[in-house]
Amino acid sequence: MNFLTDFADQAVAVPLAAVIALLLALAGWTRAAFAWVLMVAATLGTIAFLKIIFIACGPSNFVGVVHSPSGHTATAAIIYGGLLALISRRCGVGLPWALSPAPIVSLLIGLSRISLGAHTWPEVLIGGLVGCAGTLTMLLLSGVPPPRVSLPRLVAFPIAIALIMHGNHIHVEDRIKSIGVRYAWIAAVCGGHASR
Repeated sequence: MNFLTDFADQAVAVPLAAVIALLLALAGWTRAAFAWVLMVAATLGTIAFLKIIFIACGPSNFVGVVHSPSGHTATAAIIYGGLLALISRRCGVGLPWALSPAPIVSLLIGLSRISLGAHTWPEVLIGGLVGCAGTLTMLLLSGVPPPRVSLPRLVAFPIAIALIMHGNHIHVEDRIKSIGVRYAWIAAVCGGHASR
């Protein structure tokens, strides 16, 4: 399961997102490049914000205990689901079908996170919803692809980057936890107590 979950680590996702944005811009699909950068940043930012809130306020009972929404699941949905959605749009697939890879990819990564004991079902569900919402918004903002967007490049370069970066890790969870604890005063606002 570590092999699968590592594809959604920030050490893989961030360079992959940058390469995809560059490929979209170079292909002349600048609207999609802008939508991609905006929604990847918004998705990862939303997950970081939710993690800080849950850490500062303490665990919540959302159809089960939620300590920290799954960033890996959200990342998988927006990066891999988003890329597959853009490729689908380039191939002329309609919006509902183009969006379908995002929940599938988030489910696969989510199951790996649960299997590893890193997250609970509700944490994976929150991450998946945030990632799929980011993917949908990105698709709506991206517009129609120009005919010169090269599918081989849009597929080959991201695969190469994912394979090269696979196995590297950026340990952002500890950093986010320290921020959440530092802003434990938020707990007074949400009526909880900070988890340390």
